[in-house]
Amino acid sequence: MRIKVALPMIKSREEAESTMTELAVAANTQRSVTADRDAQVLVINDKFEDDLAECAVTLKAKTDALRAWAEANPDVFPKDCKSLKLTSGTLGFRTGMPKLALLSRAFNWDKVLALFRASGWGRAFIRQKEEVDKEGILAMCRKVKATDRIEKCLKRRGLKLAQEESFFIEPDLTAVESRQVQGPKS
Repeated sequence: MRIKVALPMIKSREEAESTMTELAVAANTQRSVTADRDAQVLVINDKFEDDLAECAVTLKAKTDALRAWAEANPDVFPKDCKSLKLTSGTLGFRTGMPKLALLSRAFNWDKVLALFRASGWGRAFIRQKEEVDKEGILAMCRKVKATDRIEKCLKRRGLKLAQEESFFIEPDLTAVESRQVQGPKS
């Protein structure tokens, strides 16, 4: 079923000329308003660009300084905790998802594949494509909580469990700072 939209019927050339003139005026007005808006956006961006760049430099420098301090002072973190609540925010380390990494430069994935093929683990962790099933090994390690025995088995096959940590900072914004960010209320 089609829905028909009733359009105003133009009955003469004069009406067509008039409608075309109205359309041209609207199109030109749209172009002009868009150009004015874009020019104002450029002015606003230019006005705040230096302040924003200065903030970015300060944020990077302060983040780097806090990271260096946190790495140099692991004893300030509560036991078994990788984050520290400070007066103005929280800092700490986030542990990424486990991934398999080569034990050393003496190994490559082809050599690891050959070692798995020669071991009892081969069938379970070698894909048909003849590559090491990293996800399968990681799932097995999660299942058995990566015991020393598992880590020794991985080591014999040229692997180790590796986890990266990423540094984070979450500043707390006060109500005054939030209002300043959002702009004054009118």
